Amino acid sequence: MNRKIGVTEAIEKFSELVEQVQYRGFSFVISRHGKPAAALVPMEVYENWQRQLTNFFDAIQKIREANPDADPDEVMRDVLAAQQSLRSTPSG
Repeated sequence: MNRKIGVTEAIEKFSELVEQVQYRGFSFVISRHGKPAAALVPMEVYENWQRQLTNFFDAIQKIREANPDADPDEVMRDVLAAQQSLRSTPSG
């Protein structure tokens, strides 16, 4: 469940928020002056993002190594295709 909370309230209830994230799987978007500023998410979500980011940069590196003289526009198309592939993979 994703909930929105202001930074002042988040500070006041931080321990409670961490408990809800850790044990109930909640996520919080913390806003400052009405604009999203940060997110508090379960570790599984964070770790999945980190895996996806690592996989994405690994894919970029492989594309660069395989095509050292490639047109930058072509490389960008390949990078975007790799990104879409990662997004469509459930395990990241």
